[in-house]
Amino acid sequence: MNNENFKIRPGVLADVPAISKAYAESWRTTYEGLVPDLFVRGMTVEAAIKIFTDSLQPNQYSYFLHVAEVPGGRIVGFADGGKERSHPESGMAELYAIYLLKEFQGQGIGLALFQAAVDSLIRSGMTNMIVWVLEQSPYRKFYESMGGKLEPGIKRLDVVDQQIRLVPYRWTDLRNSSRRE
Repeated sequence: MNNENFKIRPGVLADVPAISKAYAESWRTTYEGLVPDLFVRGMTVEAAIKIFTDSLQPNQYSYFLHVAEVPGGRIVGFADGGKERSHPESGMAELYAIYLLKEFQGQGIGLALFQAAVDSLIRSGMTNMIVWVLEQSPYRKFYESMGGKLEPGIKRLDVVDQQIRLVPYRWTDLRNSSRRE
């Protein structure tokens, strides 16, 4: 997917340092003030490098990674996903994450990353998808605008002396999602 201001392409191992830098920075700006500082500070470039290097190895999750690149080759965001991680045998897809540097939000890049993710899942034979979103995230509206329906259920993560709550959004038929062309 190309646009004069950015392009979306598959991510590769050589991209891991740049993806990790974008991830750590967008993680900080996304979660700062919403979750314990330890959680925010825990996502370093080094931690992200380990995550993406491991994720890009062959696995049971039908893993995909797309990057958003601006002119000059700078990676400013990514989307990744595959089979639902809690129950990969279920056939359910999961959008693991979409992260985009704050200064590049609102330019259609998030939408393009979402579409690339959906296309990858459909090509893999998966037609329904879930994404887990921080309960108090201001980005929940993005998933709603993409046709995600808030489902009952909460995932809880214990961080220090606080509990972080995630809520699920679900798409029951990606082929008919509201943003497909």
